[in-house]
Amino acid sequence: MTVAAAPAVFSIGNVISRTFSVLGRNAVLLLLLSVLLVGIPTAIVNVLQMTLLSGSNRADLFTPLNIGLGLLGMLIGVASNAVLQAAVIYATVDDLSGRKASLGDSLAVGLRYFLPLLGISIIVGAGCFVGAIFFIIPGVLLALALSVAAPVAVMERTGVFGALGRSVELTRNNRGAIFVLGLAYVVVLWIVEMVIAAVIGGFGFASIASSARVGAMSADSLQAFKWISMGLALLTSTLLASLSSAGIASIYFELRQTKEGVGAQQLAAVFD
Repeated sequence: MTVAAAPAVFSIGNVISRTFSVLGRNAVLLLLLSVLLVGIPTAIVNVLQMTLLSGSNRADLFTPLNIGLGLLGMLIGVASNAVLQAAVIYATVDDLSGRKASLGDSLAVGLRYFLPLLGISIIVGAGCFVGAIFFIIPGVLLALALSVAAPVAVMERTGVFGALGRSVELTRNNRGAIFVLGLAYVVVLWIVEMVIAAVIGGFGFASIASSARVGAMSADSLQAFKWISMGLALLTSTLLASLSSAGIASIYFELRQTKEGVGAQQLAAVFD
């Protein structure tokens, strides 16, 4: 009598272990990708905003220039993260298949899938925003259902709407586990932000204490405080971009492996 094998179960531990293993083995590559695709574009926008808004006061924060800069920063952020996602997905799958991804190949894949992932990012973002308006829960459920649309678009070449539908199918019955992973990421994000806030607060307190001795905070001290705050925030967003992209790729890999028995070698074959 033949006993049917038990279906594989989605493992949160496997996803976390795989994500940090990939990050550890490819730290330099992923850091370079994050800096090139997220860090530098974000830094340029931030410097532009700080330079142009340095003389603004509260009365003119909502001028067309300020609003335009805000929208430009948002668009560049969405676009750069779309390219980074594709590049990190490629690097992650290559690593899991035992190969070593190069910076050039990762960038090439990122640029190749830029438009589909940009479309997915806009649709998912808009859908989750609308869903969040209705008591938040619909937005969260939609985000979970569409959480692996980006790796689907890269690995299965389904197009934008095909990727959205395929993500809904893949995540079905596993969205609770994906929610736990998302919650863990939010906790990590919160801890990092608390540490950054403590560092910035410490520097600010030191500046205030120093200013108290001389009677006033100098313009140079205030400007240095702004630049340090911006730099730390930029560093945080750059590092977390790699973590989130590698994590999403790992979730996709776990779903394909447990639901369809697809291994890393089969996934990596799409790039041959």
